[in-house]
Amino acid sequence: MAEQQEQIFTALINVIQEHERLLASIADKLSKIESIGGGGGSASIEDYEPGKVYKRNTLLVDRNTETVYRSLAEPSYTSVSVETDLQNRNLKLVGFESQIVSFDHNPSQSEIDTLPDESFVAVYSSMDKPYNPDIITPTSNNNP
Repeated sequence: MAEQQEQIFTALINVIQEHERLLASIADKLSKIESIGGGGGSASIEDYEPGKVYKRNTLLVDRNTETVYRSLAEPSYTSVSVETDLQNRNLKLVGFESQIVSFDHNPSQSEIDTLPDESFVAVYSSMDKPYNPDIITPTSNNNP
């Protein structure tokens, strides 16, 4: 019976030692991944709010346009409005939901310069006359 207990004890010690070896191996691999990834930082996007202090590289989304910006001011700045913060170069455009960008005003050159290449810019005014395409009746050469 003592021999059987010793075998069980030895097997248990071997399992615990293997477990410790595997944990050390995992910790080593995680450490390598974190050092490659720049320290294991994380990114999140928050809704833009005027009058709030934002640190550099904070990702912000304008709720009105669903457009994402990155804060640039070093080390931080207090927000005013998206338009003002763009003009003061405190924000930089990161992306938006489509390559079509609409403005409710004539955009400035600096606003256009922040857009990615191949963006389509449309300026909308409620005073514009609505577009009414002419109705074209299809013709056929197969009529008798």
